[in-house]
Amino acid sequence: MAERGSALIKAAGAIRGFIKWFCFAFTVAFLVIMYSPAANMLAAPLIMPQSLIKTDLIIVLGGGAYANGTLGGASNERLIHGLLLYKDGWAPRIMFSGGTIIDPARKILRSVSGEEGITAVSVVEASIMKDISARLGIPQRLVAADARSASTYENLRNAKAYMDEKKLKTCLVVTGPTHMLRASLTAKKLGMGFYPAPVANYTGHRTSAFERVGLLGEVMWEYAGLVLYKIKGYI
Repeated sequence: MAERGSALIKAAGAIRGFIKWFCFAFTVAFLVIMYSPAANMLAAPLIMPQSLIKTDLIIVLGGGAYANGTLGGASNERLIHGLLLYKDGWAPRIMFSGGTIIDPARKILRSVSGEEGITAVSVVEASIMKDISARLGIPQRLVAADARSASTYENLRNAKAYMDEKKLKTCLVVTGPTHMLRASLTAKKLGMGFYPAPVANYTGHRTSAFERVGLLGEVMWEYAGLVLYKIKGYI
């Protein structure tokens, strides 16, 4: 019994030591992320330059919305950029694509499984964007919305089907700066005649502690997405 008790005490001590080490390492890593340009440097390989050329269609990829139907910051940035490109005459048509799955676990499950029937889209930012374009006076016969897709692959696959249906050959793809690489590789794999048109890159200006933490989350999501898409053959 004494030996068993001694072993338990040693095990408990080892666990406490591991917890202390883990907490120390986590704190150091968190401080490095907050107060160094590590997140900004990790974002740099994801950035692609804008390649503007007149095309048949502008495709705006949704970037999320809240449960009450309010567009998230990423969606608003992409919406404004896409509408300005349309107003400047870079394409005669515009398409909004994407919906949001609010529950993170369900979102990850659908992304990993690729099964579109496994969970429903909670909020359709594509429809919200289309409504905004109507209120801004854009002729709705020139506007399309894909309300079914909930991932980058689904966005672009459905956009490709729309282009084939309308006999459109080329498009500008509008998305966020850190998302542009994955979107471009997916569009290339689908055989789309696309040109990248990302929102202006501001990742280098996200220099406050909490901005860097948020940026790291975006960057890690994109790197994980690239690995997953490579495994699934999407890129």
